[in-house]
Order: sequence, then structure tokens, then C-alpha cells
Amino acid sequence: MKALAAMAALGLCAGAFAAADAEKPSCGEHGDVVLRAMCDELQRSMRSLQLEQLETPYFLSYRVDDRVGVAASAHFGALANSTRSRDRALAVEVRVGTPALDNSNFLSTEIGRSPLTRRFALPLDDDVRELRRQMWIATDIAYKHALETLSQKRAALQNKTREETPDFLGQQPHVHHAPLESAEPPLADVEATARRLSAVFEELPGVDDSWVHVRARNLRTRYVNSEGSSHTRSNSSAFVRAAAKAQAPDGTVLQDTEVFRARTWEALPSTDEMADAIRRLGASLAARRQAEYVDLYNGPVLFEGQAAAELFGQAFAGYLLGTRAPVADARIESYAASARNPFVDKIGARVLPRLLDVHDDPTASENAGGALLGGYAVDGEGVPAAATTLVERGILKTVLTTRNPVAGVSSSTGNRRGAALLPSNLIVATQRGLTAAELRDEFMALVRERGLDYGIRVERLSNSLKLDTRDRPSRVRGQIAIDHLARAFRVHLDGREEPIAKAELSGFGETAFKDIVAVSQSVSNHSPDLWMPRAAIVRYAAPWYGTTLEEPGVTVSVPDLLFEEATIRRPTGNAPRPPVLAHPRFE
Repeated sequence: MKALAAMAALGLCAGAFAAADAEKPSCGEHGDVVLRAMCDELQRSMRSLQLEQLETPYFLSYRVDDRVGVAASAHFGALANSTRSRDRALAVEVRVGTPALDNSNFLSTEIGRSPLTRRFALPLDDDVRELRRQMWIATDIAYKHALETLSQKRAALQNKTREETPDFLGQQPHVHHAPLESAEPPLADVEATARRLSAVFEELPGVDDSWVHVRARNLRTRYVNSEGSSHTRSNSSAFVRAAAKAQAPDGTVLQDTEVFRARTWEALPSTDEMADAIRRLGASLAARRQAEYVDLYNGPVLFEGQAAAELFGQAFAGYLLGTRAPVADARIESYAASARNPFVDKIGARVLPRLLDVHDDPTASENAGGALLGGYAVDGEGVPAAATTLVERGILKTVLTTRNPVAGVSSSTGNRRGAALLPSNLIVATQRGLTAAELRDEFMALVRERGLDYGIRVERLSNSLKLDTRDRPSRVRGQIAIDHLARAFRVHLDGREEPIAKAELSGFGETAFKDIVAVSQSVSNHSPDLWMPRAAIVRYAAPWYGTTLEEPGVTVSVPDLLFEEATIRRPTGNAPRPPVLAHPRFE
């Protein structure tokens, strides 16, 4: 029966591709040399690829990323580095077995040997023969590794029970071809911006170290698979990061970061606007150097703007991803089990207050908060983009998935981003938002009700783009570790505000979001670099071979969030000693 199922699955895939090939939608009409090489080699592999009497692939896909980019970094007005780059990389997906049980969703102790971590570089010249030769080599490696992985997975399952969820979902062929943009960003402008913005720190004696990094890229992606799906698309991005660090008199490291993102270089804020934001960053750091700490606080906390977006992204967004525990070698079973998202069992349960809805919408480009940068027309598996309602009136309706399904979700939501499962534009909405004045009044009313002298308002959380990435909050196994509060204030009953030097949330988990008591009418959009640990584990169990060059953007659109109860404390750990001599630029 298994053999018949495998033959049927292979015949279905091969038949779908044969029908698509007859119409030549992806190769014949567009005249793209690289795409033609991909299609020709894919057809040859599906027709003839077989090792001895072992299984042939039932699914195969190629993805080619072309990336051109420029980047520059500077310190205090001095250019530190400048690069112009051009890359072309291939990623191959080979599946052997059947959609019910194939070589995916398996982790071995030899994760580091996986071709997933290998770079399959392609020639930059559009030479069909050389492109096909490189694809042939990569496909051979991927196919042999797929056979070995399937054998190991079957052996691991001999003495185990396995959930009935299949390893791969079928998908109707989808063709989408957008023009491939090839404009190269201006290196001279990027260098000038890095110099100009980093020179602003010369005006800020409260800053010990700073770094401005400016980057502009254009990514062109081509994709084909054996079901007949194909797409071409372009994605431009521009990015400016200004990071700064200082030390309090007791040596505590204080950091802050300004990040500006846009789809194109021209869409970034003006240099003057970015310079003004950097001056505010410097003023904030200087104030924090002289500020007091909060030893321990339990009470209402208001998260505004970037802080609300980072909090939602760091503490809650990962629970909206449909990740399952891969089959694994006995030595790493507990590690593999940690990939399973417990929210998969909570579909239909309340996970947020009734006043909040959440949806993921890759088709949206802007909303009341401004530009949404996480959109796309088709995902990395050829699934057309569509909006997905995740939470409705606080009730979890579904989770985001790829074609690697989870129990209770019968189809992909189209959220394969590069080689990972990620949100696109994650939009938190409400019909019961308060004005800024009403929200502040509600906040202070809660503070008075608790009999406290002050409440805490947070404007910014740290993130992975900080200057010193070793500066992390303490972590307790099994708990979420939210990054430090970079800009937080005591708000006294008389309205006075005092900055807090540095603080961190304690014991804060995903269940805390059910206790949000009020939100703002207005929303703000931010594009944090999200770290999704469960998705990272699942990624290593995917049958992708070779790295992609895409760096998927995610925009979180969220109102200000008022929590009735949160615990904030002074960060633990030893602080390094301050420098012996004064900063030479400000001596």
C-alpha cells in the first residue's frame, strides 16, 4: 500500500508539471536564461534521478536568489568600511518517500552536516550550461542526503508512535511573474549618509561608543517546482541603524538604537530627520546615566510605540507560528520536542483580551500607522499570499503555517519566508481603543487604585540590533526573556516623569497578554528583527539544501498596550568597570 501511495504521489506531481510544461508558462514566455536553466534541469531530474533501486523524488524545487547591495559603516564621522556586493545562490528542495512520510521533519545529531547550511553559489554570468552544471551538482548532493535522512527517520520511528499529520501538503500550481528589477543602489550616497549621521554623535558627550550602519539591497528571486508552480519577484530594501552605548557611574552598560527601514533608498526619512532622532537618542542616554534604578516594581505598565511592538514581537508573535516537533534521534529528542508550539492545542481558546483582533496580511502595503514592509505576492513555496485571521475578539482561530502542516490546520497560510516560517505584516487591531489622553487617565487611575506613588511608562525595548549584543537579560529556562527596557519612565501622580536608568521585565509570559486592560485608538508600525526559536529548530528539519539570500522583513502594527500588572526589576549581574580615562573626543 505504501508503495502504491508513493507511486500515486509521484505520478500526481509529475503529471502536474507535465501539464504546466506543455503550456510553458514559466520558461517559454519570459525568455529568462536562468529560469530556463532551472526548468530544464528540474524536468531532467524528475524524469531520470534515481540511485540504484531506491526511491525517486516525488517533489523537487529550485530557488535562485540574485542580490546586489551596497553598505557602509562609520564611527563619529569616520568611514569604517564600505562594500559593494553581488551574489547569486541556489536553494534546492528534494523530497523522497510520500507526502505522508518523507525526508522532512527529522532532526539528527549531525545538524551541522546538513546541506541546508551549505552555500550553493551560482555563476553571475547567464551561462545556461554552467548554471545547469551547478544545479546538477547541488541536486545530486541534496538527493543523496534526502535518501539518507529518510532512512534515518524510518529507523528512528521503528519503536515510536507518530502523529498522523502528513509531512507535506499538496498545492495547486500557481504562476506569478513580476518584472525583475536590477537597479543598483548608490554607494556614494550610502557612504555620505553613514558619515553624516555618525558625525552627529560628536555633538553628544554622553555617548561612549557609537556605530552607524547603512545598507541598501535589491533581491531578485526565481522559483520553480515539480508541481508546475513558478514565480519571479523583486524585493528592494533600505536600512539605517544608529546604535550607541554609554556607562552609568556604577559601570552599568546603557544602550539605545534608532532603526529606519524602507522599501527603497528614496523612501527613507531625510538625513535631517534621522539626525534629529539620533540627537534625541543621545539626550536619552545622557539622562539615563544620571537616572536612578527601580529595584522592584509591581503594578500597571504602559507600553507605547516601539516598546509595544517589540513586546508583542518578542513575547507573543512566536506563539502564532504553527510549528511541530520533528522526529529526532534519541539524544536530541528533548531539543526537538521544544519546537512544538503549545498554542496549536489552544485553537478555539482565548489568548488575548476580547478587545483585540490579530491578523497577518502580506497583501497590505500600508495602514493608519504608515508603511507595512512585510508584504509579498507569493511565498517561498509558491503559495499565493493571502490575509489570515489569527485572533478574533481574543479567541485564537488558527496559526500561521507552511506546507509542513500541523494538527488542526489543513492548508498552508503562505508564510514560508526564505527558508523559515515567519509572519509578514502582523496587525493588532481593536474597535475599543482610547485616545491618548483617555489611555493616560486610565493608566493613572490604576496606579491610584493600587496605592502606588508612580506607574511606569515604556517607550522603547532593546532588540538584537544593539551595539553590544552580549548585553542580554537574565534567562530562566522555560520562560520568555524580554530584552531590557531601553527607555522607561516613572510617571508620578502629579504628572512628573523621571527616566529609569535600566530595567527588565520579570516573570513575563504569553499569558500576561490576556490581562491587557486598555489599548490606544492609534497604531504605530515597527519592523523588529524577530527571533523565533521554535521556527529556527523546525528550519533545520526542512528538506531545503543551500542558503537563501532573502532577509525577510516583518512589520508589527500595534496600539499602545496598558497592562494592569507587570513586574519590573533592576537587571542582575556584574557591571563592567567604566573606562579609566575620559573619552578622547570629549576630554
